[in-house]
Amino acid sequence: MSNGVEQSEHGVHATVGRLGSSLRGYIEAQYHVRNQALIQERRLLLQEDGAVAQAPFVESTPVYELGAPYDQLDLPPAVARVLAELAAAKVGLFPRPYVHQAQALERYFAGSDLIVATGTGSGKTESFLMPIIGQLTQEARDRPATAALPGCRALLLYPMNALVNDQLGRIRRLFGDEVASAIVSAGRARPVRFGSYTGRSPYPGLRSAKRDGERIEPLFESFYLPLMATPETVSGLTKIGQWPSKDLTAFFGKQHEELKPNPKGGAPRRYRHWDRRLITQPGDREMMTRDETQQACPDILITNYSMLEYMLMRPIERSIFQQTKEWLHADSANELILVLDEAHMYRGAGGAEVALLIRRLLARLDVPRERVRFILTSASLGQGAAAEVAIDEFARNLTGLPRQSRRGFAVITGTREQRHGSGQPSDRV
Repeated sequence: MSNGVEQSEHGVHATVGRLGSSLRGYIEAQYHVRNQALIQERRLLLQEDGAVAQAPFVESTPVYELGAPYDQLDLPPAVARVLAELAAAKVGLFPRPYVHQAQALERYFAGSDLIVATGTGSGKTESFLMPIIGQLTQEARDRPATAALPGCRALLLYPMNALVNDQLGRIRRLFGDEVASAIVSAGRARPVRFGSYTGRSPYPGLRSAKRDGERIEPLFESFYLPLMATPETVSGLTKIGQWPSKDLTAFFGKQHEELKPNPKGGAPRRYRHWDRRLITQPGDREMMTRDETQQACPDILITNYSMLEYMLMRPIERSIFQQTKEWLHADSANELILVLDEAHMYRGAGGAEVALLIRRLLARLDVPRERVRFILTSASLGQGAAAEVAIDEFARNLTGLPRQSRRGFAVITGTREQRHGSGQPSDRV
């Protein structure tokens, strides 16, 4: 079969044609009539352009211009070195960041908060993950005493759980990878840890043996342990960030179960000793349960603003904020990074709610606004000089940055790669 035939059979127009035919067939099968004249009339109506499907619309993803390697950027040498090592480890970073990613890095370490307003597929996630990595690197090098303390160094705030779950997978591939973790955690007594804290995180309330048996044991016995019997499956899930970055066998602690004679006679009784189980292991990079996070807050915490509001109200999560507060007050150089993804969604009444939530968080941590570094990202904040002024005003109001503050926001926009050539478009799609 020739290449032209392959393109015509598997192109956009052919695919849309097959989808339209399938939809028309479904309609005719589900809404059966006996009158042949009506059937023919309906078929003619369904075959009219736009009756069941519109003409296909194809949108390409723009290509962004590459910047200089990390060692040529205006960055602290230790930060540039760690980013280059992670790029060499092939865990999601590249030897040359995009121009806008490089600008975000330089402006962040020059002291600015960031607004990354670039298009879809432009690497906005890396635009805030790289500053987080750099700040963790600086703390381990300059403040090893505080690096050993529990507490949230970076809070990633999303508008919905679906985005949290997607982001968790990407962070697992970076911070959860053993090689990458060794690079990022150099100089620390323990690995840099992360965890998600949402309504889906097991489980709410205080831990008890009864609830561990009801909520954790089935999760492991029915899901994780059977999958662990097939290493190739675990390897595949790990590659796409869908497997926890922790020693699940040691964490579940099934070895602590034992059979003892039943004092009432009959079959032996199984004692599960939950008090010795579900304990974070020394090499774990990810925290899986809410209790783990409450006992020792991870360095990177991923949640949504609704859950954060509950956390600020409930006594059971008080330790998370107390540990972060103690870490912040341990050294004046320590700063919390607060990432607001999809920032364009925080407008109107919802935006006012999030703005007040941020102020409550700062009050709980007992730190001024200048001790928190904000990184806002969005693909829908507009472009142009007038838009940048409006974006800056929006960010200041949302995060509570005073007009007289010396910090300010740096608005980072994408730089598209310039393409040259005189190639003619094909009549085939």
